[in-house]
Amino acid sequence: MTDEERMMLRTFISDRAEAAYKRLKGNKEYGKICERQNETEAIVDKLLHRLDDEERLSVRRHYEGETEKHCTEGYASYIQGLQDSVRILSLLGFFSEKVDLCTLF
Repeated sequence: MTDEERMMLRTFISDRAEAAYKRLKGNKEYGKICERQNETEAIVDKLLHRLDDEERLSVRRHYEGETEKHCTEGYASYIQGLQDSVRILSLLGFFSEKVDLCTLF
């Protein structure tokens, strides 16, 4: 894959992620999760302030690492789904002939 193709893929993924985030804003379950996180944030902050600076930093680094791990896993899952979709479309012959996209919809 060329650098230009990588950049195009990253732009495509970024655009799709942004669209997904916009859909999440209207999702009631996601809203409840966000509310719970906001409520527990104050509690966790109080608990963290009981720790000394080094302990607090260790806890924060751990949770930042967990967040980074989950983001990396989500990205890998997205890429796998994208690759699988292309393979399926290829197996179905979608790429073997010229297709007028206007007639598909």
